[in-house]
Amino acid sequence: MSDCDYIRIFQKGFNYSQDGPGNRLVYHLSGCNLKCPWCSNPEGLKDTDATVKININDIVKEAISAKMIFIDGGGVTLTGGEVTCQKDAVLILLKKLKENGIHTCIETNASLPFCEEIFEAVDYMIADFKSPDEEKVKSILGGDINTIRNNLLYRAETGKPLLVRIPLIRFFNCGKENASGFGDFFNILKATGNTELYFEILTYHEYGKDKYEKLGMDYSVSDGFVTQEDVNILLNILKENNLKVINT
Repeated sequence: MSDCDYIRIFQKGFNYSQDGPGNRLVYHLSGCNLKCPWCSNPEGLKDTDATVKININDIVKEAISAKMIFIDGGGVTLTGGEVTCQKDAVLILLKKLKENGIHTCIETNASLPFCEEIFEAVDYMIADFKSPDEEKVKSILGGDINTIRNNLLYRAETGKPLLVRIPLIRFFNCGKENASGFGDFFNILKATGNTELYFEILTYHEYGKDKYEKLGMDYSVSDGFVTQEDVNILLNILKENNLKVINT
């Protein structure tokens, strides 16, 4: 069995609307290339005891059997960890799901290169844009902002649905300067003419803190909570630029 015959996951289950439209069967894929200090799924950062390998054909069969409950435009969502760390197998899975009439969605950090086939193939794409600051993306997250920008622009140019999420963290990406940076890039996406381009602000939480402790990992964020004023600064920029803001 080759690496492209299976997907490595650490969790699966059903969720409504938060991981794409409608009722969805959600697979959490193992492995991630970034090191976000506030990650809510640290067990997905690398293969752990929780990781299992599932044959792609078995995932397709499971999805077909669940078709009747994919209400309100639901389907299958691949999230993480980071989906594109298993990009070859993911592309095969997306195509097989589509062949069987199943709506697909991915949640991605969009920071890995050479993933255009995935970004074009998937029906609905949810992507984080964590900061407009190149140095912070590199030093704190371990990513390359130009790759992220190019990937989001590529997806926007396909005309297919793209939901861009901004995880708002006090020490990392709040304030007027950051908000202006977000607005500048989002206007570039808007200029593609994509009519299904959406934005969502996610405020900092500590859902992953206990998981870090159980895994013997250091949770380094001491106070990332934001105020309503912090949210409003960014929200006003989005609205001033006539960007479609949603809340899932």
